[in-house]
Amino acid sequence: MKENMLVLEMLLKNQLITRQNIAERIDEVRQTGNSMLNLLLKDRIITQKNIVLLFHNEWGFDLYDPHKDLIDKRLLGVFSKEQARKYLVFPVNQGQAEQLTVLMADPIHEDTLRNVKRIAGKRLKILVAEKDCILNLIDQNYHQKRLSQEKIDLQKEQENKKTAAQPSIITLVNHLIEEGVFQGASDIHIEAFPQKIQVRFRIDGMLKTVRTLKKDVWRGVVTRLKILGNCDIAEHRLPQDGAFTTTYEGRQIDVRVAIIPTIHGEKIVLRLLDEQKFLMSIDDLGFSSEQKYLLAEIMEAPHGMLLVSGPTGSGKSTTLYSLLNNIDAQTQNIITIEDPVEFQMADINQIQVNEKTGLDFATGLRAILRQDPNVIMVGEIRDEETAEIAIRAAITGHLVLSTIHTNNAIASITRLMDMKIPLYLLSVALRGVISQKLLKRLCPDCCKKEPATAAEKKLLGLTNKEFDLYYPVGCPKCQETGFRGRIAIQEVLKVSRKIREAIGKGENYDSIRKIAIAEGLKPIEDSLKWHILMGNTSLSEGLEILTFENDWHR
Repeated sequence: MKENMLVLEMLLKNQLITRQNIAERIDEVRQTGNSMLNLLLKDRIITQKNIVLLFHNEWGFDLYDPHKDLIDKRLLGVFSKEQARKYLVFPVNQGQAEQLTVLMADPIHEDTLRNVKRIAGKRLKILVAEKDCILNLIDQNYHQKRLSQEKIDLQKEQENKKTAAQPSIITLVNHLIEEGVFQGASDIHIEAFPQKIQVRFRIDGMLKTVRTLKKDVWRGVVTRLKILGNCDIAEHRLPQDGAFTTTYEGRQIDVRVAIIPTIHGEKIVLRLLDEQKFLMSIDDLGFSSEQKYLLAEIMEAPHGMLLVSGPTGSGKSTTLYSLLNNIDAQTQNIITIEDPVEFQMADINQIQVNEKTGLDFATGLRAILRQDPNVIMVGEIRDEETAEIAIRAAITGHLVLSTIHTNNAIASITRLMDMKIPLYLLSVALRGVISQKLLKRLCPDCCKKEPATAAEKKLLGLTNKEFDLYYPVGCPKCQETGFRGRIAIQEVLKVSRKIREAIGKGENYDSIRKIAIAEGLKPIEDSLKWHILMGNTSLSEGLEILTFENDWHR
């Protein structure tokens, strides 16, 4: 699409950009063919909201309001999905016979407007919306339409001829995975019950039913997933695990397949491991500026151990992969041992634990030490033997990263002490601990702000202050849940000389925590309070953690 010079001129006029901003990117525009607007957006010089408000204030276009401008899905056929994505247009509704209301991201681009009018064949009422909002609506509505059609086609084929269903089974499985990735699901559950066979997505930690399957279709889906996961299609009585890799919109998606036999048939869970979520930058992980500084200091150490702690599903693996991704794999020998390998990374040697052949964490770790490693990642410290080998590796010139299931950073230290690790080794090896938990993020498009009540102030320990809190509402962008995505709340402990001495003396949890707090440790409950006050999450969402931490340390 040609550059819209009018928008650039208006951005300059409103002092949202400078001519220097444009000059700095002219060479990149020529070399890449990307538009100046896209580069300014990518570099966060401007936001999509800036552009939408520009169209509203300067040209008088009405803004899209999802609560007022209801979508009539019967009009989706006006534009094909390809046309909608190409011109960033979405049909909303038809108030009068000859007037179609559409959303557009750039309503003054002459070529785009001409083509949209030609395709629609009607007078247009144009509402402006952010590009991401339009793309989200296109993918969500056109995608679901295809899935529904696929379901109808599949049922027809099943009725006509059983063998004819095979191509549709393949397409259906592909669509289930695509829809799961699109909706941000971490897992897809396919489960059989006496009266139904249902498919559920786990989104932001919560399961929701997305569709049901007929029994013959379900059998085909099970067989297809077994083939993809390299499982035994004839085995129906024993649990099986498998994995495969696919792509979605050009990025890698690793899929782990877990099958168990139930009394009503085989249940399958697909774990979706999205490159976009796993290979995040440190800046996107939710650490505060102070925590990022501490983390950088810990990671700069040539050897030692860094632990990431938290409950199952708290994002420990994502944090570890992001830390590994930040290390130059071209100049460092990085080896991991995992159970399972959650995501395949370029230029990193990854080992899958295999208990059947005797390859456990301890055995694999011993073998890794003979491979001249610089950095070792151990998926999880589960037992005393693995812990001691990892600790010894950390004091012999290797940087060791691992996870442990504990409630907070100090508890990770005392857990290792309970594993009978020699205290002199532990005190020398441990460099730092990250503790984290995940909470649902408030949808920024619909959350509401209201003054905190007396009870809420008491829970937050801020009884003498006046402040606002944020609450979930629900809108189309968050599928009426009030939440969209998740955020990590963390505490980062850098092991100081005093903490090292306390570990060497075998001090208890309270003594070590007292030293850490005195030296500036920001506990996880402080991080949670900050996120609540900033409107990133709600008090109700963080209440369980806040109550637990307050009771735990009372």
